[in-house]
Amino acid sequence: LLFSDKQVLGFKFRISADAFFQVNQSAAEVLYETVRDLCVPHTDQEESGGTLLDVCCGTGAIGITASPRVDRVIGIELIEQAVKDAAHNAALNNIPNCEFIPGKAEVVLPGLMSQLSSAGGGLTAVVNPSRAGLHTKVVRALRNQPSIHRLVYVSCKPDGEAMRNFRDLCCPPDPQKKLVGDAFSPTLAVPVDLFPHTPHCEVVLLFER
Repeated sequence: LLFSDKQVLGFKFRISADAFFQVNQSAAEVLYETVRDLCVPHTDQEESGGTLLDVCCGTGAIGITASPRVDRVIGIELIEQAVKDAAHNAALNNIPNCEFIPGKAEVVLPGLMSQLSSAGGGLTAVVNPSRAGLHTKVVRALRNQPSIHRLVYVSCKPDGEAMRNFRDLCCPPDPQKKLVGDAFSPTLAVPVDLFPHTPHCEVVLLFER
């Protein structure tokens, strides 16, 4: 199995051949710094806390770079080797507060939400799905968890399938779709140019309620 090594925001990462990592490393630093600051905007270490739920966490870059600002990071990732990389990367950086769970987000997340309901210190979610966007069950689980007041969505194609997710996060409660939680509101969008010389752009969106 082949690995490559990356360094982002002072953290080291081991990336296996079949795991995803941003190719444009300089822009990746801008992306992960932006995501971290939107997820956990506190700069005072004493003000940090709570749990960061990292959905589609890959090799753990978002959760690990944000880990000093929160009490706990829980990552969910489909690719099993990426989960192993994430656990390795947390250990590599001497970070004890990260846990990474393998499996489909639509299978893992609904069951995990009942455990997180009693989590103290608040709950923030960050999602970084593929171009296909989030599964309906994932959006439903996030929308129906009242402890989540801040959700950060990283999208490489915001005008595609992700738009369906945005509508379901922000529409009025819809019992027919089992979207019974309070609606989120989009409050900020930050473009990050990870694809120079192309018309495409990664967008980081902040939803709050």
